[in-house]
Amino acid sequence: MYYRRVNLLAATVAYASIMMVIVIAQTARAASSPQQVVRGAIDSIRGLPASDGHPEARRKLLDSIDSALALDLVAKNALGPQWDKLSKAERRHFVAVFTESLEKLAFPRAATVLSEVKLTYLGEDKKTTSTEVVKAVIGNDGGGRIPLDFEMVERGARWQIADVLVDGTRISNAVSTRIQNAVANEGYQKMVEELQRQISKPDPVP
Repeated sequence: MYYRRVNLLAATVAYASIMMVIVIAQTARAASSPQQVVRGAIDSIRGLPASDGHPEARRKLLDSIDSALALDLVAKNALGPQWDKLSKAERRHFVAVFTESLEKLAFPRAATVLSEVKLTYLGEDKKTTSTEVVKAVIGNDGGGRIPLDFEMVERGARWQIADVLVDGTRISNAVSTRIQNAVANEGYQKMVEELQRQISKPDPVP
């Protein structure tokens, strides 16, 4: 009888623990609004310069940025018609190379730009049940203000950034034009090799 009570108590504690984990996870998901996802990504990008020389800290920041972006969708749109010609393995490889190129080249440049401006959030504009736009403006010391729209997509239990519009111009258009022109002029394999070459370049000495 004693052991039965102990087992019942243990089972009750285990059940309560599981329910607490579920509640905490659901609360965390609910708290991750589109604007909070954007804020987290921007804060992580701004933190990159301070992580120079600290690989683990830098990796955590990059992982935070990557998780906030719908990288597979961004990579697919960037590649255009070529995407449908690739196998699943080739698609995964391209997403990996594309992501690494953003980490090495795009995010540090974005950190430099963001260090020189003030970003003010204006709220969220709901488009459909699974898409929203987080609206913001970039301001500088000269008083200029540039609208910045983060297009968000809900995927499963989280929101991710699918595109960014700077003063009405889509960043994805510039990226896709460059990549698709390279594919048209040099072929897919050479385009990927060039991306990998840029990634493998050593960082410039400050």
